[in-house]
Amino acid sequence: MKRDTDPTLVISLGRNGRVSYPDRCWEEIEPVLRRMWEFDGRMCAWHDVRAAVQAAWRAGDGVDAQRGRRRMLENRAA
Repeated sequence: MKRDTDPTLVISLGRNGRVSYPDRCWEEIEPVLRRMWEFDGRMCAWHDVRAAVQAAWRAGDGVDAQRGRRRMLENRAA
């Protein structure tokens, strides 16, 4: 029987995946994240955590947009 999974680990996978591949879409990166997840056979199945990982990934969309706006404003001020 597989153990319960720490939610922090699931969120970290999504966030770190976004940081590592900022210009890639979810559909391209999901197989990479899935392989990383499944590498440790003690974890629960990918289909059990996929939605949470994807939500953490998508949360990075707003952060990236804010950073881009901030850089644009900084460049205008300079």
